[in-house]
Amino acid sequence: MKHIIIMPDLGQTTSEAKIVSWLKKPGDKLAMGEPLLEVETDKATMDVEAYVGGFLRKKLANQGEMVAASNPVAILTDTLDEEFDEEVNPKSKFPTPVGATERLRPASSTPVSGNVAAVPAARTLAKQLGIELSAVRGTGPQGLITKADVDRFVSQDG
Repeated sequence: MKHIIIMPDLGQTTSEAKIVSWLKKPGDKLAMGEPLLEVETDKATMDVEAYVGGFLRKKLANQGEMVAASNPVAILTDTLDEEFDEEVNPKSKFPTPVGATERLRPASSTPVSGNVAAVPAARTLAKQLGIELSAVRGTGPQGLITKADVDRFVSQDG
């Protein structure tokens, strides 16, 4: 299955980021939550993590390029030999995600709660609040759990 990795929403005052470096090359295997690329905003340098596991098949943006939030940056597939359509239409298929990797460098690994796809900000908030991520319904691309999903879960639960 093809998975599109998008540039996460990096905050209220940042609508785009510059790709500093790719941490993986096409053909490399990634685990869910593993850093894929490093981006720079006017305030910080952060990792963008893969929110699904798979193989990096195509980079959709180059090192040094500015990429707006919610625009696709890479294509992953479940297997290395899998055929995939390279066409990407982010506006119609992918809602804008909320939250991003909010760690400053140097990066430390983010614990993965089971096999649940979530942005790092959602993982951090869920951990702080003692919420099991598997109980939260994700509204991001391919069911990705966003920080807003955790906030919504807390407000509905309490």
